[in-house]
Amino acid sequence: MTFDRRTLLTSLAGTAGLVACQTTASASPVIAPGKLAYGRGTLGADTLFPLGVASGDPLSDGFVIWTRIVPDPLALETPLPGSVDVDWEVAEDELFSKVVKRGRKRATEAWAHSVHVEVGGLQPKRQYFYRFMADGQTSPTGMAKTAPTYMAATESVKFGVVTCQHFEQGFFNAYDDVLAMDPDFILHMGDYIYEASWGPQVRRQTSVDAMDLSDYRRLHAQYKLDPSLQEAHRRAPWLMIWDDHEVVNDYAGFNDENYMPPAEVRARRAAAYQAYYEHMPVRARSRPRGPDMHFHDTFQYGDLLAIALTDARQYRDDQACQTPEDGGARAVSCDALNDPTRSMLGMAQERDLLRGIGRTGATWEVLAQPTLFARLNQKDWDGNPASWSDGWDGYAPTRERILDMVAKRKPQNFVSLGGDMHSWWIGDLKPRFNDPNSPVVGSEFVTTSITAHSYAYGRFSSMLPDNPHIKFFDDRQRGHTFMEVTKDRWTATLRAMDSVYDPKAGATTRGTWIVENGNPGVIEA
Repeated sequence: MTFDRRTLLTSLAGTAGLVACQTTASASPVIAPGKLAYGRGTLGADTLFPLGVASGDPLSDGFVIWTRIVPDPLALETPLPGSVDVDWEVAEDELFSKVVKRGRKRATEAWAHSVHVEVGGLQPKRQYFYRFMADGQTSPTGMAKTAPTYMAATESVKFGVVTCQHFEQGFFNAYDDVLAMDPDFILHMGDYIYEASWGPQVRRQTSVDAMDLSDYRRLHAQYKLDPSLQEAHRRAPWLMIWDDHEVVNDYAGFNDENYMPPAEVRARRAAAYQAYYEHMPVRARSRPRGPDMHFHDTFQYGDLLAIALTDARQYRDDQACQTPEDGGARAVSCDALNDPTRSMLGMAQERDLLRGIGRTGATWEVLAQPTLFARLNQKDWDGNPASWSDGWDGYAPTRERILDMVAKRKPQNFVSLGGDMHSWWIGDLKPRFNDPNSPVVGSEFVTTSITAHSYAYGRFSSMLPDNPHIKFFDDRQRGHTFMEVTKDRWTATLRAMDSVYDPKAGATTRGTWIVENGNPGVIEA
């Protein structure tokens, strides 16, 4: 969900009282983090690994492992030298008695002393353990699972779907519930950080409105100090896409909602992308070059699951129907909404996506995109039919091309996953949503937010009679959606947190929805 920061920003500038969670991520059973592992340290830091460790992009023969050497994560400057040598190990057991891979990487000041190791040569579909060592200290022990071999017969997979985690608006305890369900991986749908302050606050961000590299670096570091988020990175590999708040609200390509000059948008995007790369377990191919960063990808889990991980911000055309006063998202109506030359994904990425539909061989083909994919019929404030300009309704021809290809190629099952809305949305996908004779060709699950609040229950609920393809909506609770996928069935369990203001609060099941293999459309269990 998008917000007008000019009305929602609170007057936090100059306010004292920054609250930062202390990490409690579990350590290696052999050597506690921050303690001497070998030799004698020379950097004089009490701990070099306060942000923990992470893994990502699991393949059948390996994954990426990550850490960042940073004695004081929220400091404006680092006391470290220009480069630090970091050793790493991957083992079959938690005691590291069966080390199968090891090496050394140089962490440099230019990339905030972050470390990205692309580990290969491992066995498919099994658990591994990893750790880092530098200057006589050892990191927490991370855990990561490899995927099945490409197109290998695969019976099941479990994963958590999460999105929209505003540091100020609650604790990230939903991740504790995700981990309790033993996921094979975690899929993040975007808005990993929020660049600006708004809404209810239980703790304060380091930046009111992030603009430069230092701002974004400190935000990412502060978020990773949340113990639940850090533990989720430590215990499971991640797949990720992004949305707007990793840079700025409602940005589209090099366009800003407040008409910031393009050169300034480029500089801001370059800073945000660099900080994102420095704090995420992604491959070297994603290392940004100025304001450009390759981030869309595909992920295949045996013959069971194929996920298209899309980038719906970097390449998109600007929102339609803008006014001189407002360059951001609104409920609008104008001819540009139906312009087939405009794209949500950019034409190059869109062509790549269309080529793959129906050709993966997987039982379940998944579109991972950041928001609600289905049509949402609504009205503007004057009661006229309108489309939300920042979502897929603002780029309807792109969506129609995708769903027309699904109807043409007929993959065995097609599922869209989304976030952004700070709410659950579950429904059926059709090439023409307002045509009652248009066939159902897929299913959609949009997950609620980890913490970011919503205030639109009444307004959204009033829209549901005009949207019969939407079977469920609720924005009143925070949480996640846990997916259990087999050859026969896709099961989505909606998990609602009892509270995000109490970091120890539990969770309850809000509902369970299924899709049966070969029968597009959602069914409440």
